[in-house]
Amino acid sequence: MYCEVCNFDFTQRYGNRGKDFIEGHHKKLVSELKEGEKTKVEDIALLCSNCHRMIHRKPLITVEELIEIVRKTRDFDYETTVKY
Repeated sequence: MYCEVCNFDFTQRYGNRGKDFIEGHHKKLVSELKEGEKTKVEDIALLCSNCHRMIHRKPLITVEELIEIVRKTRDFDYETTVKY
């Protein structure tokens, strides 16, 4: 599993500890669901913790808007540039 915005992979970064870890973001806010309406699988975006928080900062933005921000601001490849 990887983040749909930035492609972060918890297993790749954290090994077995990160296996099967990801956050689910409701594309349609829970507060906007009608009574009795259920969330569909396609209404959930799989996101890393950072991207999930960025979407929920005020003003809220969509997954697609954050993807565009990441595309415009990504000026290096994390996998080959960032050293830990």
